[in-house]
Amino acid sequence: MRALLITIAVAALGETAAADRELCAPGTRFRGQTLDLDVKAADIRDVFRLLADVSKTNLVVSDDVQGKITLRLKRVPWDQIACTVAAVQKLHITVQDSILMVTRRK
Repeated sequence: MRALLITIAVAALGETAAADRELCAPGTRFRGQTLDLDVKAADIRDVFRLLADVSKTNLVVSDDVQGKITLRLKRVPWDQIACTVAAVQKLHITVQDSILMVTRRK
């Protein structure tokens, strides 16, 4: 039984890796819930946590993601805000199923 569980877990990992996609790929149409965001010198980790709350999305932010950002946006989709922050801070956002993974661009 244990060998069967390990086999299923390994198979599931292989399928997940193939399903990964970039949130901010060129030509992406942003469809997330719109919101107003006005922050000054906000920690980018906190901004991503706020966006995860609004979008009801799971979030993983790498330890090397650090910095501050100032934003004043009106009626902008949450996913477009995430991509804007990522572009300014040179970050990469990968979607794995229902999880957003934010890492430094290599």
